[in-house]
Amino acid sequence: MLKQYNQLHCVYLLMRFLLVLSLVATSTFSFSQSLLPNGGFEDENICLEYHVNCAPEGWISSGDAFANYFKDSRRAFKGEHCVAIEAGFSRRAFQRTFIRARLICGLRKGHQYKLEFYVKSIQPILDSIGVLFTSFDFLFGQKKLQNITPSFFVRPANGAFVKDSSWQKVSISFIANGDESFISLANFSKRDINGETNIYMEKHFFVYFDEISLTPLDRKESLCFGWQRNLQLIYEQDERHEFLRQAIRQNKSDPPTVLVRPFTSMEVTDTLIVPDVLFATAKSELRVDGNRMLDSVCLKLRTKRIDSIVVEGHTDNTGTIQGNEQLAVDRALSVESAIRQRMLMPALIIITRGWADRKPVADNSTPAGRQLNRRVELYIYMKE
Repeated sequence: MLKQYNQLHCVYLLMRFLLVLSLVATSTFSFSQSLLPNGGFEDENICLEYHVNCAPEGWISSGDAFANYFKDSRRAFKGEHCVAIEAGFSRRAFQRTFIRARLICGLRKGHQYKLEFYVKSIQPILDSIGVLFTSFDFLFGQKKLQNITPSFFVRPANGAFVKDSSWQKVSISFIANGDESFISLANFSKRDINGETNIYMEKHFFVYFDEISLTPLDRKESLCFGWQRNLQLIYEQDERHEFLRQAIRQNKSDPPTVLVRPFTSMEVTDTLIVPDVLFATAKSELRVDGNRMLDSVCLKLRTKRIDSIVVEGHTDNTGTIQGNEQLAVDRALSVESAIRQRMLMPALIIITRGWADRKPVADNSTPAGRQLNRRVELYIYMKE
């Protein structure tokens, strides 16, 4: 029996590794990448106790995961899964649960972020639901939810919440303090929610969540370096039931300090111009001086964390339209080829474009202006 369990556990660990690997492989350092793990709750956690998929990866409920994680495409907003919190209980005062997740990257102080998700409840209690950002793991918090002021209460994306059971979008923009490491969602109302739910045999007041995302509003800001390892550590927390309750009891008086680092990355753009004189006359081949210039540039770039490079070719307005288009593209491709040979980074993203004479920087009516317009521009996007 033990041998069979060990085999199953090894298979599970391999599947988890492949899952995290696939997330890493398919994700990019895009500003639209969410800073929260598993926002759609589709990735299922296999708990240590029962070895079943009874909870979402990355998110932990203070209640029993069996009662708060749903696999039902008819119930979910998108996909098959959604989660719920208990906002109240008709037979016990201030009985509430919350869900919490650790951020993949830290937020930058003074920067703006947008939190969005979908929420629904049969009861008209959505205005009581709040979002709490903390620098510590709120699982080990000792205060009652009704005694805590959240970072903000949820607000509908448009107008007011509709008093029915449909999914409704929440959209909140805020400025970060810089110490946000965990996010928790709960009913933070000082007023208890109790009485009858008006649902047959149901005593719990539930609020459902799906498709949660947290993104920077600054387009130059994106996931931090090392986010893959952060995500893996988040997914490796498998306690969900009694093991989780034991950990909470043991650490309640001295909760572990977990600060999410590093902060999100900021995109740094550097611009370089390869002038016309560094190319053979009316051709795409680089002269000796042009190759020397790129030697120097690429030597410095090897020490940088480069996200991508855009190479754009330009001409003056003399010659034929077709000839200018071709020369602009050929020169951009020539510079791209030279960079790839020197950088020795097969996965480096280089985008080439040819603009011909459509983006002049000087007057084409003079020889000096036309020479300035004949150029190749490099936009080098780097991470801090």
